[in-house]
Amino acid sequence: MTKKSLLIGGSSFLILVLVVFSLLAGCGAPAADPAPPPAENGETPAPPATGEPTVIKAVSWLPVDFIVSAHAKRFAEEIEQRSNGQLIIDIIGAGEVIPTEEQIFAVKEGRIDMIFSAGDDISQGSPIGFAMVLTEMEPWEEREAGIWDFYRETLARDVNVYWLGSLMHPQWWNIFTNVEVNSPDDLRGLKIRAGATHFGSVRAVGAEPVSVPMMEIYTAMERGMIDGFVFPPSGWTQFGWHEVTDYWVGPQIVYSNASTPLINLDVWNSLTQEEQDLLTQTVIDLEEEMWDLHWWIWTGEEYGEESIINAGVEHIQWSEAESRQFQEQWMEALWEYVEEQVRPDDFARFKELVGR
Repeated sequence: MTKKSLLIGGSSFLILVLVVFSLLAGCGAPAADPAPPPAENGETPAPPATGEPTVIKAVSWLPVDFIVSAHAKRFAEEIEQRSNGQLIIDIIGAGEVIPTEEQIFAVKEGRIDMIFSAGDDISQGSPIGFAMVLTEMEPWEEREAGIWDFYRETLARDVNVYWLGSLMHPQWWNIFTNVEVNSPDDLRGLKIRAGATHFGSVRAVGAEPVSVPMMEIYTAMERGMIDGFVFPPSGWTQFGWHEVTDYWVGPQIVYSNASTPLINLDVWNSLTQEEQDLLTQTVIDLEEEMWDLHWWIWTGEEYGEESIINAGVEHIQWSEAESRQFQEQWMEALWEYVEEQVRPDDFARFKELVGR
């Protein structure tokens, strides 16, 4: 598995932080029309003819003001700028508009034009969503391997959407508990909240998987309904989970793509070729910027791993041998679980593309 080196540093990190906080403030149009990009011959092209813009209505699986939603706002902002206001992604809300568990069906049926979603929620309509956590690749590696094309074909077939690409990467998961877990054996019998993708792995390590909506994790931990939860180390200062959580235990367990923009296939086909190219190319052009952004979110002192430790959550680290064995056991169970859910022909093709 190849990991990309951290790109941000010095003044560029400050610029990225400022961009993030400006995105959290809203997703409105810029104060002035941006200058069009230079043409390949060095000349500045004339802006397109003024007309009624194409508006794509979108919802997010995460609250719009949640730090991890910054990628969606950044994408919408860039599309509007690059199109000179002629193509607009209007993010109208999240679960309060369409419940998260219904969003994949809403975009399939055309009740909403676009969703920013993740594999676990996509899996309710297409089992291939389960597989998205298994590649252990960077987004550009997935694209070059043909995995993006595979996602597009299967998702178009299963849920009538066009998958635009990966904007929320890298992502990884950890385990957090209110029970002191000094070794993997101490997880046995604990009630652990997890997304459906991880249910097989939770069982494989001897714990009991529990389904709890993300927005109810705080209450479930506070009331002792669960002993812990599987979640990325992001957004803690916004949700206050450090107030009801004592331990971060063991190693990182999965490193993967978390999907993101899907557009209704009929809406996609109604767009001009130029609009389609703009949407797909912008995802590619934002890859490194989004990689840096999510690395900062997942590891940093504002929202990520550093913020968890600074808030008083104790990190119990296992031995290197225990951690390696645990990671292998988790991933093997995850592969087995996905194989049970996905069509045999899709699973065989996915394994070949991943190189397993």
